[in-house]
Amino acid sequence: MSYALKGKWAIVLAALAGVAASGAGAQDPLTTLPKNYQKIFENENVTAIRAHYGGHEKIPVHDHPAVATVFVYLNTSGQVRIDHAEATGKVVPAVRPPTVLGSYRVAAGLAERHSIENLGDADSDFLRVELKRANLNLPEPFRGKATASLTQSEDVIEFSNPAVDVERIVCAGPTPCPVKANAAGSLLIALSPLDIELSTGESMATGEVRWLAPGEKARIGAQGAGTAHVLRILLPAVAK
Repeated sequence: MSYALKGKWAIVLAALAGVAASGAGAQDPLTTLPKNYQKIFENENVTAIRAHYGGHEKIPVHDHPAVATVFVYLNTSGQVRIDHAEATGKVVPAVRPPTVLGSYRVAAGLAERHSIENLGDADSDFLRVELKRANLNLPEPFRGKATASLTQSEDVIEFSNPAVDVERIVCAGPTPCPVKANAAGSLLIALSPLDIELSTGESMATGEVRWLAPGEKARIGAQGAGTAHVLRILLPAVAK
C-alpha cells in the first residue's frame, strides 16, 4: 500500500514488531473485529466487506489476504494511520489520505498485517471488495476520484483492466436509467439511496450491494428528488 510515510511511532512500532517477531497466527478481522469488519456479500467471485473505523478509534493488529481489492469509500473522512508489520519484524507506518464519498482505489493482491488508527473526528466507512479470481497486475494502485457533480446523468468505465472494470453510473433525472447486462457477473454498489428494478422493484441504501448475474440487466432511479449514484465492478467474460 503506497501511502506517504509519516512520523515515528515508537511505542506502536515496538508492539507491532513484537507481534511480527513472535510468529503469531493470522488474525481474521471478520472473527476478531466484528465491530469494524462485516461481510455483507460473498460468492465464488467476490467478497464484499464493510469496514468502519470510528473517530479516533484504534484498531488492533489483524490480517488481510493477498487478493486484488477494490476499496470503495462511503463517506468523507480524515486521515487514517496504518502500521504495517512485515514478515521480517520491521513495522512500516503509513497514512491513508482523507477520503470522499464516491472515490475508490484498485490495488493488486498483497497480504497485509497491520493496526489502524483513525486520526480524525469523523468515522471512516468503506467497502473492501476482494476479487477472488482476479490476477491484477498493477505496479501502483489506481485511485478513482469522486464525481465533481451529480447534476448530470453519466455512464462511464473509469478503470479498465483485463481482470476487472469499474463503471460509474449517475442517474440525475426523474426517469430510471439502465444498467446494461454484462457477459459475466458484476457487483453494483450504491453510493446514494436509490431504487433498483431487477425481477422485482426494491431499494438500496448507501453502501449496500447487489450482484447481477451474467446477462442480467437492471434499472436504477433516485429516491425522491435526489440522484441515483452507483459504482459497478465488472468481471471479465472469461470469469466463471
